[in-house]
Amino acid sequence: MGTWFSKRFDPVTDIPHLDGRIAIVTGANSGIGYQSALQLASHGAKVYLTTRSEQKALDTIGRIERALPALKGAGRLQALTMELSSISSAKAAAEAFLKKENRLDILINNAGTLASAYSETPEGISTVIAANHIGPFVFTTTLLPVLEATAKLPGSDVRVVNVSSSQHSAPPYTTFSTLSDFKSLCGPEAGKDSFSRKMARYGQSKLANILFTKELQRRWDEAGVPAVTLAVHPGGVATEGSINFLGPLLFTLLKPFILTPLQGAITPLFAATAPVVKAEATKWKASYLVPYGKVEVPSANARDAEVASNLWALSEKTVGEVLKNGNV
Repeated sequence: MGTWFSKRFDPVTDIPHLDGRIAIVTGANSGIGYQSALQLASHGAKVYLTTRSEQKALDTIGRIERALPALKGAGRLQALTMELSSISSAKAAAEAFLKKENRLDILINNAGTLASAYSETPEGISTVIAANHIGPFVFTTTLLPVLEATAKLPGSDVRVVNVSSSQHSAPPYTTFSTLSDFKSLCGPEAGKDSFSRKMARYGQSKLANILFTKELQRRWDEAGVPAVTLAVHPGGVATEGSINFLGPLLFTLLKPFILTPLQGAITPLFAATAPVVKAEATKWKASYLVPYGKVEVPSANARDAEVASNLWALSEKTVGEVLKNGNV
């Protein structure tokens, strides 16, 4: 039986005061990311919004300022440009943040890509793995020094939230032990772009989110870092990407069961801000949450500590090779 918050968490009323706190929300220009940034800012946080272009970030800041006029000119909304599928871009964005700030309280790794035809990035990695795991991995690990320093400050409450999916159970078993796992077709060449194979590759990237969460928490606990990381499935959400992926007919049929972006943001925001997570940290560390703050047991592969360790090692090796040689 899972642990869950008995009263549905309402971001509008239940997020505590975040004055003096600094947050980063990746993919903040639409959907869950936009709603997460809006709610964090409305409760006092200084929020960095990552988007693929500076103009998108500025447009998003303008939208939030129109929704929350008191923020206009306050300097609490900041742009951070990043192409998440690029290791060099993700690292550069994190380094740009480190030059500007000396604390980071909340990181919501929300940005990513949906299931799609197989392709590889110029760095030689499956695009879906690059955008959904490798990019967030290098972005987060580059930010570890400031996250860990903040966690040691009096009264701190540092959290990293990785947005995963229930599709993490879809891919075939993998050990994440060789580079081929970052280029996997999840089956033979024939039929590689069928719907089921696209979903399997997407699921593999979402599995990586949970394994990364597990290994990061293990490392923090081993080092005595008082911080919490969680993985979340936000639910099926009506974002621009999901509407395009499903198509108008299927989306119309599924619409009664699909959450609004604000509803989709509830679980990530619960993970990032709910006081109960800090108060009962041992219960929530490295948990996999589903709407709306319920702890659920993920797939057997997602619970495999050895695979989580393999993934971290392979990710580090891949990042190192790309930064040295430009590709793998």
